[in-house]
This record gives sequence, C-alpha cells and structure tokens, in this order.
Amino acid sequence: MSLRSVLSQGTARAITWCLATRSGASSSAWLAASSEQHLGTAGSTTQHYRGQRRRYSAAPSFEDFDIMGKDASRVIESYSIKGFVVGGVEYQGSVFLYQELSLLWKVNAVSDITPDSLLAARAVKPQPDLLIIGCGDKIMQLPEATLEAFRNSETLLEVLDTPNAIATFNILVQEGRLVAAAMILPSKM
Repeated sequence: MSLRSVLSQGTARAITWCLATRSGASSSAWLAASSEQHLGTAGSTTQHYRGQRRRYSAAPSFEDFDIMGKDASRVIESYSIKGFVVGGVEYQGSVFLYQELSLLWKVNAVSDITPDSLLAARAVKPQPDLLIIGCGDKIMQLPEATLEAFRNSETLLEVLDTPNAIATFNILVQEGRLVAAAMILPSKM
C-alpha cells in the first residue's frame, strides 16, 4: 500500500500509516490497526495502534498548511536551461540569491567565477554563513584565486552541481540559515 493511496482515504489514516510504517510495522498490522478506527466527537478520529490511542482532528487538511514555510519566496521553485524561477519570478540566466536579494549573475562557466564575480557575497550584511555554488551539470574545481579570496572569510564555500545545489539551498533556506547561492545554468536537463 502506498502513501498516495492512503492519502486519498483521509488525513488521519495517512498519519496512522506513516506512524505504522515508520515504526517498522507491516502493512497487515497497519490494516488491522486502521480497521479499529472509529469516529470520536466533533469530527475527530481516534486511532488504536499497538495499544496506543491517538486522537487527530479531521478539520484541517494538507492544503491548510504552507509546507514551504515563511521563506517560500526565497526558494528556487524550478530551473531549466534558460533560467530559474525564484518566488514566482523567472530569471533568465545564472543567478545570485541571498535572503530577499535576487540578482542576475553574469557567469556562464566555472572558469568565469572570480573573486569579483562573487563580490555580492562579501558585500551583503550580514554576511552569509555559507555560499553554495551550483556549477551547472557537474561539480568542478573553482579557480584558485576564488578559493583564496574566501579562505579567511566568514563565508564558507560549498561547490555542487546545480540540481544538488538547488536542493541544498532550498533546505537551508527553510531552516532559516544565512545561506547564499550562486547558480550557473545547466547546459542540459
């Protein structure tokens, strides 16, 4: 049984399924536990599982929650070989992102990354704890001058391919970390 099929049966059953499978219970144990379900008062559901009673309100649904959090306008929603979508705005080309700042970045290859091209990361206040550099299709070594410029800096560098850099950046933004991103467009999807 998949989570998708459980979700179609309601929020309370989905939560019970997640708890059961996370604790290592088999599907048959989950089905037995969920068959003991009965409605409580005021539209809530009581679940019996392994001798435990759990009560869940059926009122809120998954649509009632903002799963991206308060910083949703800062995450990279999607990308293509043409550009990035950040907070609903499409940027055509490489980008530099930090907090509410979104800039087009005139870098097309890792060899173009110089200390001057990353000046924004050192000029903003407060300085980011981490600068994630998305190198495009694959991870590549940054030029030595760029590494030297950040060697004694407050900002650490993380060099990844662009898809993994986006995922890492989005997670750290959601955690509320001071993280900046410099993303080069991938040449293929």
